[in-house]
Amino acid sequence: MPATTISNRRGLVVQLLGELLFVERRLGDEMIDDLARAVSDGELQTLLRTHREETKEHAERIETSFRRLEVAPTSNLCRTFESAVAEHDALASSIREPRLADLFHARAALETEHWEMAAYRALLPLLPGEAAEGLRPSFEEEGNAAKQLVAVIDRLADAR
Repeated sequence: MPATTISNRRGLVVQLLGELLFVERRLGDEMIDDLARAVSDGELQTLLRTHREETKEHAERIETSFRRLEVAPTSNLCRTFESAVAEHDALASSIREPRLADLFHARAALETEHWEMAAYRALLPLLPGEAAEGLRPSFEEEGNAAKQLVAVIDRLADAR
């Protein structure tokens, strides 16, 4: 929750950008690497590691958008994301079969991509020109990662 009341569009933009920055930083700092180490499927590992590098760029783009708004980049706790992480972690340790574990981890990654896509999609029309254009590549990369994750999930679910 923000420390102050949001009373205008700019306040909402700053709050939402901060939440998105929080998520991108958390993912890029360690979470994606941890997930890549937890999976046994080589294609999923490669996808995760590739997206980790994109995620670091996403955080940089968000920071640039803050600066274009003449606001210091601020990371705002995103409770929705943290709750999803806690739920994933609680169940992940109980899955013993590697293929099922990979499928579960890929599902969690896909859910994250969908959350990020929704966050970017909601922000883009609220941002002025350059700030929005700077984030558009991140939105597209999240969509591409989601498509690749769907393909991995389908493959893992079909393999018996």
